[in-house]
Amino acid sequence: MSIRSWVIKQLQKEFHSSHSSIQSIGENGVRVTRLGRPDATGYCVEPDGSPFTAPMLDEAIAELPEVGMVIVTRRVVDADVYSRALELGVCVETFGGFSRAVTFLDDISSYMHPEEEYFRRRISRTRIVSSVSRRGHRAWELQRINGLRPLTVVTHDRYELTDEGFAGVLDQYPGIDIDALVITNPSAQGFGKRVVTSAREANIPLYKLDDFIGKIRERWT
Repeated sequence: MSIRSWVIKQLQKEFHSSHSSIQSIGENGVRVTRLGRPDATGYCVEPDGSPFTAPMLDEAIAELPEVGMVIVTRRVVDADVYSRALELGVCVETFGGFSRAVTFLDDISSYMHPEEEYFRRRISRTRIVSSVSRRGHRAWELQRINGLRPLTVVTHDRYELTDEGFAGVLDQYPGIDIDALVITNPSAQGFGKRVVTSAREANIPLYKLDDFIGKIRERWT
């Protein structure tokens, strides 16, 4: 089964009782026709062992100019894809993001995951960060003022980070030098010994969001 077939099947389950219709378009597209809202068009990226790149994004938009969201499932995405997507006016997200965007937004290209909204809001209050740029699915480059160097961090919204989960996070960002992994779940209490050991070996510090914000004005080595 192609990833598009899977996406259409999942959408049909979720919207079976609504006034939406779902159809394939082109070789990789899916279109959701919604009552009282503009059509929502997504481009489905097939899983693959090689990364999804910015030139591939350009090709996807050329193939399906009306696309609002590029749906990526089980595939690494190059960091520069997200800045290119911003230039092109499209969103790069998972199927879950597409489903939520179709449900709640007229313009699905403007979708922002709740964790991203929360992280950006908290970081903006520090006043030390001048901008936040997306560098991965949940990876962010923070530009800081006062001569402080930028930081690249990965966020994780689970209550508990396991050792396996930590390894899985690193696997998503093979081309990014990560300065810290930040847990955004406000209910998180701390980290297990195995995770702490793995993080120390990888030279990637672990922080709860409040603790990270407390250190963000410091120089980073």
